[in-house]
Amino acid sequence: MTNTPPLRSAIVTGGGGGIGSVIARRLAETGYAVVVADTSEEAAARVAASLHIEDGAAGHAVVAGDLTLRAVNRRAVDAAIDLAPLGAIVNAVGIAPKDAGMKREFQDISEDEWDLIMAVNVKAPMLLVQEALAHLPVDGTASIVNLLSITSKLGTGGRREDTFPPLLPSSVAYAASKAALQNMTASLGREFASRRIRVNGVAPGFVATTMTGGMPDEQTRTMTAQIPMARFGQPDEIADAIEFLLSPKAAYITGASLDINGGMLTC
Repeated sequence: MTNTPPLRSAIVTGGGGGIGSVIARRLAETGYAVVVADTSEEAAARVAASLHIEDGAAGHAVVAGDLTLRAVNRRAVDAAIDLAPLGAIVNAVGIAPKDAGMKREFQDISEDEWDLIMAVNVKAPMLLVQEALAHLPVDGTASIVNLLSITSKLGTGGRREDTFPPLLPSSVAYAASKAALQNMTASLGREFASRRIRVNGVAPGFVATTMTGGMPDEQTRTMTAQIPMARFGQPDEIADAIEFLLSPKAAYITGASLDINGGMLTC
């Protein structure tokens, strides 16, 4: 007999993106059947096609659509339980609109943009967890991880011309949405404790992705100068934290936010 754990499925929203795709690959490597959920069917399909498949497993699945709609989240859950019993959810979906890579100042945020950011960054994770809850096991093995942000606690910086730290290009709307998601994470950690379902968050600082890779060198130097470790994080380092929080090694952790920011925010 072997001690191989039973196959479980996982849903990764925003799975076609720079960080979400790395998370999806990591979960596939650790033995999950992964549903890659994204607004872009092309991006989600490309990621799903690249994923490792466990021997004897059914493979992975793609769900594309507007994740702020309950029906799309229900399709993601249905796809997951078709693959294997649902064991994990990673809400990595998120948007942070900017003006040419720079912060959109408070007075320039439209009502429509505010509503969209709140819908994608807060409502979409809420809907997926609601749809998935009845299918998650209550034996202590189920885990939910929400992708937060350094702005969840720190807020954003000043105006574009200001020089005091932190220099963060995200808008107030983005920071407010991630703070709401962090509070939801803490609240659900308590509410789901009796179900033995853990809920945690990972809060990155600056992460090297295609988007940050396109920044001018001067802007990159300005941003990294704020970071004690003097570099951007790597998507694999975010996946490391999520893998840990989903694992039995984090069995006594719930409602927490794990900060991954190179020392930029330490309390």
